[in-house]
Amino acid sequence: MSDGVKVAAEQAYGTIVAQLAAPYFFEKLAANGVQPRTEKEAAEMWEAATKLHVLFTAEQEKAAAAQANDMTAINAQLDQMLAASGFASNDVVEKSTAFKQAAVVAAEQPDIAKAVLTLQAAAAAALQSAE
Repeated sequence: MSDGVKVAAEQAYGTIVAQLAAPYFFEKLAANGVQPRTEKEAAEMWEAATKLHVLFTAEQEKAAAAQANDMTAINAQLDQMLAASGFASNDVVEKSTAFKQAAVVAAEQPDIAKAVLTLQAAAAAALQSAE
């Protein structure tokens, strides 16, 4: 990946954190009576949350791997039920309303939309250079 793409990806990531993730995080904290008193304290809270998220994600991945066989069987049963109801197993399943609403809100904010597109371009460039 070129230095220009890397810098653009870092800036895009910063935009998403600053304008989407961090405000949501600090709003949730404030709703529960927790507010940082200084920028340093806010940075420490963000860092701790990031570490907790890594641990949580790792634990979720372990649990998901353990349940993969169960999910395969469940998906096979669901495919049979869909087929019995006249649906093909490859039909697109509609996303949840909350996810769609969040995506619409984010896409309507030019900085966030640009940041997401920049990250996608950087990921594509990284894949291309890895080949």
